[in-house]
Amino acid sequence: MRASGSDDLELLRLALDVVQENVYILDRDGRYAYVNQLGAAAMGLTPAQMIGRTMDELYGAGAFPEFRVQVHAAFVTGAPARSEIAVLAGVETRWYEYSLSPIPSPDGPPQLVTCVSRDVTQRRRVEKEATLGRAAVEEERRKLQAAAEFEQRLLGIVSHDLRNPLASVRLGLETMRRRGISDEHLRTLERMERSTERMQAIISGLLDVTRIRLGQGLPLTPERVSLDAVVTRVLEGMPEDQARRVQREADGNPTGMWDPERLAQAIGNLVGNALQHGDPERGVTVRAGVREGRAVLAVHNHGTPIPAELLPGLFEPFQRGLRPGALDGSIGLGLYIVRQVAIGHGGEVRVRSTAEEGTTFVLELPADEPVTPRTDAAR
Repeated sequence: MRASGSDDLELLRLALDVVQENVYILDRDGRYAYVNQLGAAAMGLTPAQMIGRTMDELYGAGAFPEFRVQVHAAFVTGAPARSEIAVLAGVETRWYEYSLSPIPSPDGPPQLVTCVSRDVTQRRRVEKEATLGRAAVEEERRKLQAAAEFEQRLLGIVSHDLRNPLASVRLGLETMRRRGISDEHLRTLERMERSTERMQAIISGLLDVTRIRLGQGLPLTPERVSLDAVVTRVLEGMPEDQARRVQREADGNPTGMWDPERLAQAIGNLVGNALQHGDPERGVTVRAGVREGRAVLAVHNHGTPIPAELLPGLFEPFQRGLRPGALDGSIGLGLYIVRQVAIGHGGEVRVRSTAEEGTTFVLELPADEPVTPRTDAAR
């Protein structure tokens, strides 16, 4: 609405500015001819930022498609309409109920449409909560109770039945090595030490699962570290025969604020998984690089692809073995921990597995380089 200088129009503008509803007037091009203070605030803008600009200019082409269709229909038919619209405000979605009223024109079809809206987010939340029946509430209670019982059992096993006896065994092995042992028994001692290390890894994994299911998440101690340094650390800690099968490639050396212990754990799980399930006659490739400002680590192996039916639950806990009969003592926590490490750092992990290309796990993490922000079509 353009000010004409008349008292009547000025009074109307002042009234619309203080009315407790969002008021917009749009022309046939989708351009705002008038917006009151409350209406502009609902979109995170000021009237001056909106008036004279089109919806495309403010929100991006194609934003609010259903609303655009109704506005167009109002211009064509001259009939009012009512509906609701969702508006993204930061990370929250707010709902508005609106009515459209074409403004009659003496010279032909309407040239302006008035939109009056009000925030109904709270009402929708109440309605949504009311739809939860007693059966849904009972099912949620049952799940929570089962999860709590599982966590208590797991804590009992780890805290009392495994950790203390294992500590005694490891102490005994260390004492035997310090006091000396004959060559004929040295290999047996080394196997026992590797077994205790494996048991310790299982216990640590169970503790991690318990923390995650209790809502505590993985404990992280981030520091600035390079991805190349962590990969080097992982490979140097592997048995020599396994490390020889790993080929490294690099496309840059990203750095970031990561927990080196947890990141090494995740990378070690991915490499170990590739060595175990890949073609033993062909190597494993570990490639580190940067993509769109994020650190990317890809671990690739050749061999039988992961069955399609296993992919949806691949990163869930207690998923044992990708091959039938793969009994390596694993309890199926390796890939689950990888995913939790990625999530804890604000990253993600994904997998692609085909007979032609082999299997590639990709770990992506925020890096020191700036990340290109994603813009939403509507605010």
